[in-house]
Amino acid sequence: MKIIRFACFTLLSLAFFSCNKTDSLGLEIQPQGDKIATVTDTFHLSSKDSIFGAISAQCLDSMSMLLGEYYDEKYGSVKADLVVQIAPPVNYVFPSAAYNVKADSLVLYMFYKQYFGVANEPFEVSIYELNKSTPDYNKQYLTNFDVTSFLDINNQQLLGKKVMTSVDKSLTEKQLKNKSYVPAVKYFFDSIQTQRFMSIPHSAYGSIESFLQKFKGLYITTSYGKSSMLYLFEVDLRLFYHYSYKTKLNGKDTTMTVKTFINYPASKDVRQLNHITQKNLTDKINKRDSVTYITTASGIYPKITLPISRIKQRIKDSVSGKNLKREIFINSAVISLESTELDSSATAKPVPTALLMIPVSEADNFIKNNSLKIVQENKAQIATYNIKKREYIVDIAHLLSKIIKNDSYTEANAEFLLIPVDLYKNTGGSIVECRPTKRLGANTIRSGKSKFSPLRLELTYSGF
Repeated sequence: MKIIRFACFTLLSLAFFSCNKTDSLGLEIQPQGDKIATVTDTFHLSSKDSIFGAISAQCLDSMSMLLGEYYDEKYGSVKADLVVQIAPPVNYVFPSAAYNVKADSLVLYMFYKQYFGVANEPFEVSIYELNKSTPDYNKQYLTNFDVTSFLDINNQQLLGKKVMTSVDKSLTEKQLKNKSYVPAVKYFFDSIQTQRFMSIPHSAYGSIESFLQKFKGLYITTSYGKSSMLYLFEVDLRLFYHYSYKTKLNGKDTTMTVKTFINYPASKDVRQLNHITQKNLTDKINKRDSVTYITTASGIYPKITLPISRIKQRIKDSVSGKNLKREIFINSAVISLESTELDSSATAKPVPTALLMIPVSEADNFIKNNSLKIVQENKAQIATYNIKKREYIVDIAHLLSKIIKNDSYTEANAEFLLIPVDLYKNTGGSIVECRPTKRLGANTIRSGKSKFSPLRLELTYSGF
């Protein structure tokens, strides 16, 4: 019996020794150079304010027709005007002249659901007729286009003015909150303009092009007031008229009067252009090296610099002997753009919700094409704002890896702009379009020279 127990103990000991020996050998035969080295490093980044001249002037969605002027002591002022064409109802059939057609009124409607600024501060809207040329539908315009190429801005071209406030004070609180109520700038043209519009030849309704030869469009601006910006979603010109005809009613001769109107919308079939000017920006930028500013609508776009040569050298020193192109993997490269000096007042400009971090050399092309291709090719990166953390967080791992592994990239640094953008998503939540935003917004972020929390890149990489 003792012999059997001894034999079992010996066999178990040998099995245990064999297992341990195998594991030990596995570690011993692995070359030291094959071990994975993971390194975390931090790089402070430099940044500065830069003014970007213009973005696309085309009004492509219901929030992109800006009208008004807003002054901000910190960020300067922005003014937005509109040049709009209106579309006729093509091949519209007018009642016969025998029906005694009479014009009643010509009214311009400018509808808006949102505005920014002070509700009860008055401003004046001025409406001019284009008299030189009309926008070319196939041409791309930027927000700094020359308005005077379309008209002479003088009293002869002035069709009318209207003083108003963003919230109609003539209405009760109950009326303002009614779900069917839609705020609008409504202007009634005088009888001379009404009759003139009614006299446009019916042949002009044969096509949009023919109509634009008779009525080139409108220039809409604000004459005074610097506290409101309207986000228009629809602009319509309506010609109200009536006609009469005789008929039998209950056996008696009766004259019937029909009241109707023609609607000329500023639709997608014609052009709506935003002319946007920023003032006082040069007095604001690069005055404080601890922060950088962001303002929207072709305003201040921060420029940040990645120290590519320094990053490459640090990686080579940390994982010596590794091939940078084949054996180094960028796990993460996180940049935190921290907000500071946030304003909680009712008239504070909202923080832009997203930024596009794009190479300076690619910015003009993006402004013209609004293409996601540059993001899909890992040349640019989208940073979204985290409200709770009060910062934009962007991981540029793929972008940085593409740069440092590119043998043809020999620059010591890489410069990027931070452009505030609107993101458009499909039903599945995927981003399908990215455009520079016109919506008023601003933010102050800490720079690379901030003593409290400098702008930095947190980099983690592995060497195989």
